[in-house]
Amino acid sequence: MAVVLGEIKPQCAFTSFEGQGENMRFSIQKDLFDILPDLTIGMVVAKGVDNTHPSQEIDDLLTHTVEGVKKSFIGDKAQEHPRIKPWRTAFTKLGISGSKFPSSIESMARRVLKGDPFPKINPLVDLYNSVSLRFLVPMGGHNLDTLEGNIHLRFTEGWEPFTAMGGGEMVTVPKGELVYCDDLEVLTRNWVWRQCEKDKATEKTKNIFIPIDVLGEVGRERADEIILELSQLIPRYLGGTLFSAILTSEKPSIEFQI
Repeated sequence: MAVVLGEIKPQCAFTSFEGQGENMRFSIQKDLFDILPDLTIGMVVAKGVDNTHPSQEIDDLLTHTVEGVKKSFIGDKAQEHPRIKPWRTAFTKLGISGSKFPSSIESMARRVLKGDPFPKINPLVDLYNSVSLRFLVPMGGHNLDTLEGNIHLRFTEGWEPFTAMGGGEMVTVPKGELVYCDDLEVLTRNWVWRQCEKDKATEKTKNIFIPIDVLGEVGRERADEIILELSQLIPRYLGGTLFSAILTSEKPSIEFQI
C-alpha cells in the first residue's frame, strides 16, 4: 500500500555533516521573492546513499502512488488541478510560457492521466518521484559530486551553458531566464522544466541535493511535510544521512557541508 505520513518512524536523525567535507551554499536571488513573495523552497541533502541495488519496496511505492493519483486527481486536465495551476500563474509572472515549458509536476501528472507507463529510473529517482507525485510538488535530484562551486536559483546573465538530460547540443541560455545552476552551468532550465545531463541521479550517485519548490500560503507547511517524508524514506531504503532546510524571503540562503 502507499505510504502515508505518520505511519513511518524516522530511521535516522538529521545531521549537518559538520567536519566531514567542503562547504557548499544554496542561495535564491532576492529578485525572485519580489515577484513571488510567498515562495518557499525546501531542500534535502542526502549523503552516503546506496543506490546500486533494485528495491521492490520503492518500485511498489511508485506504482501505488501513480494509481492513487489516477483515482483521486481533481479534474481532467493536469494544468487545472489546484496544486498545479499556480505554476502556470507563477510562470506567467516570470515571463515563462507554461504551455511550452510546463513544470515538471504538470508533465508528470499529464503522463499519469494519459495512462502512459510511468518511467522507473533507479531507486533514488523513483523514490523522490513518488513523493513529488503524492504531494503534486515539483522536485528533482542533483548529484552533488558533479557540481562546481555553489548552487543557485537565479536569473541568468546570458553566458550560462546548458546540455539537456539525454545529451544533445550545448546551448547558451538567454539572459533573464530563471534557472537552477552551479557556478559554471545551468542545471535546470525555466526553473522546474528540464534538467541537465551532468548532474542526473544514476545508480552510482551517493550524494544528492533535492530542492522542493512550493508556491502559495501553505508553502512552509507543505515543505515541512515533504522533508519529513524524505527524511524517513531515504534512510529506510537507501541508507545515508540527511540535512534539510527551508528557504524563504527571510532566509534566502543556507550553507551546508558535503
